[in-house]
Amino acid sequence: MSDGSKIEWTDATWNPVLGCDKVSPGCDHCYAIRTAHRMQANPNPKVAAAYAGTEQGMEWTGRVNLLEDRLALPLRWTKPRRIFVNAQSDLFHADVPDDFIARVWAVMATAYRHTFQILTKRHGRMRSLLSSPAFWELFDREWCGLPNWAPRWPDHEQIPVDHTYHLKDGPLSNVWLGVSVEDQQRADLRVPALIGTPAAVRFLSCEPLLGPVDLSHWLFHTPECDAAEAPWCICHRHREGDPYFYVARIDWVIAGGESGPDARPMHPDWARQLRDQCTGAGVPFLFKQWGGARASSGGRELDGRTWDEYPESGS
Repeated sequence: MSDGSKIEWTDATWNPVLGCDKVSPGCDHCYAIRTAHRMQANPNPKVAAAYAGTEQGMEWTGRVNLLEDRLALPLRWTKPRRIFVNAQSDLFHADVPDDFIARVWAVMATAYRHTFQILTKRHGRMRSLLSSPAFWELFDREWCGLPNWAPRWPDHEQIPVDHTYHLKDGPLSNVWLGVSVEDQQRADLRVPALIGTPAAVRFLSCEPLLGPVDLSHWLFHTPECDAAEAPWCICHRHREGDPYFYVARIDWVIAGGESGPDARPMHPDWARQLRDQCTGAGVPFLFKQWGGARASSGGRELDGRTWDEYPESGS
C-alpha cells in the first residue's frame, strides 16, 4: 500500500484486504504472490502480520486478511488522486464479508475528492452485490457509523446528517469499476456482468493480454438501442420505473503484456487490435507495457506513441 505507485494507470494503492486465490489463466504468474512471499518475511512485525498465512511456496493459500486499521487511510490523504483499491487482492473475494465491502464503500463516499479504481475477476459477486438494495441499506448503516469505526478519524471529514442512499440515485460518481480480461473467453464471461453493474465508469484491464480480444460489442453507445436487438446493452430505459436513461458501455481500456521471470509473450497485433477498436469507438485507451522479464523490458510505446488516455471524469 502506498501513497504513490509504479502502476502506470493510478496514483496510489489502498489495500484493506490482503490475500487471494487463482481463478483464471491471468492469475498464473500473479505479481501479488511474489509481494506476499516477500512481505511475510518483513522485519517489521506489523507488515509481516498483515500478510501472514496468505502465501506458501509461492502460491496463494486462499486465506484473506481484513485490515480494519487501513480502512480510513484515504480519508487522511488530502490531495485528490486516483486510488487503486486492493492491488494485492480482490475486494469481491468470497471470503470478504458484505459489511466489510460496505465499509470500503462508505470510505469512498466520504473521500469524494479521490477517484477509486476497483478491479475484479469475481464479476458475478460484483454484479449481484452492487445491484442489491440490501447492500445499499448496509452501506447506509456503515456510512452513518463511519466516525465510530474508522480508526484515527480525521476531524476535517464530515458525514451528512440526513442521508439515505438508494440504488435509483445512481452509482457513486468517484468509483470506477473494472474487470480483468486476459483473453476472449474471459471477455465474454466478465464484460456483460460489468455492463450490468451500476457504475459511474466501467473499465477493462486487458493484462496480461494472452490472446486477441474483440470488444466491439461493448464499446459503442447506442442511444436508440432495442433490447431485443442488442441484448448485451443495459439501458435504464429497459428497467421498469427508472426515470433515467443511458446506455451502458465500456468507458476505458487498459492493455499490457505480462512481466516477471515466467512472462508469457504478447503478440503486438493483440495490442494494436484493442487500440484500434478503442480509437474507432472514441474510448480512451492506455497501453501499460510490452512486458517481459522486467516490467520495463519492452518500454511503453505502441507504434511510436505512448498511449495514456483516461476517462474524462478522472483525468
